[in-house]
Amino acid sequence: MAKQLIGSIDIISASWRNLVKNWRLYAELVVWSIFISLLFWTIGIMTRGAVPDRIIARVIYTVATLPVSLFAAIISVAFIDLTAKTLQDKEAAVRESMMNGVHKLFSFIWVFILLMVVNAFGMLLLIFPAIIFAVWFAFSTNELVVDGVKGRAALAASHELVSGRWWSVMWRLLLPGAFVFLAIRFSLALAYLLLGSVLGNPGLFFGPVPDLYALSHLHTLAITLIPQLFFGFGLAMFTTANLVLWFDLKKKPLAGPAKQ
Repeated sequence: MAKQLIGSIDIISASWRNLVKNWRLYAELVVWSIFISLLFWTIGIMTRGAVPDRIIARVIYTVATLPVSLFAAIISVAFIDLTAKTLQDKEAAVRESMMNGVHKLFSFIWVFILLMVVNAFGMLLLIFPAIIFAVWFAFSTNELVVDGVKGRAALAASHELVSGRWWSVMWRLLLPGAFVFLAIRFSLALAYLLLGSVLGNPGLFFGPVPDLYALSHLHTLAITLIPQLFFGFGLAMFTTANLVLWFDLKKKPLAGPAKQ
């Protein structure tokens, strides 16, 4: 009989404990994430101010931020690499994890493109196939960053782990992910409420996002950097939850006949 997978509550607890234990390491990565957001904001301000035509400004912004997007991908790899090491009680360092991100950057981008193509194909087939594919291939980036499995083999390895226990994996992805998302949104709403109150308008940062061209630089800076603070630490918990489940799946493989 197959062993029971780790429960959703245990995954959430493990993610929180790991964040508290290694908060200094994650804080350093969050600072890098905020720096990346600041670069995006600066380039956006410069292009909107220098180019009157919005379409041309958008094209210039997209091209100009490509290097920043590559830097963001490096940080994404670093989050996975750092978290995997902390969960395995290995020596973890942000600089080392970022260098690993540099070395695996293009392999990571290729796996990401494959995931985008697969998910887009699933959406064309209707929403449920997209959900099936998302669960099947949820651990592809872990396979690349931690085990060094590249390209389509990373997707195949993730599919192999999930096959035969799709529903169990789906709930263990959904519930911790929903918890982290709601915690982030609540914390962000509270921060916006406090900042808006200080500025004399508690609802300043709520409601539909207006035209960025009509907002002050301070306003756009706030809605660029503040969310990154909360989503950065949220990403640490989400990455931990994903890796905790992945490690548990690897420790409890199904017998051949049980796979589908």
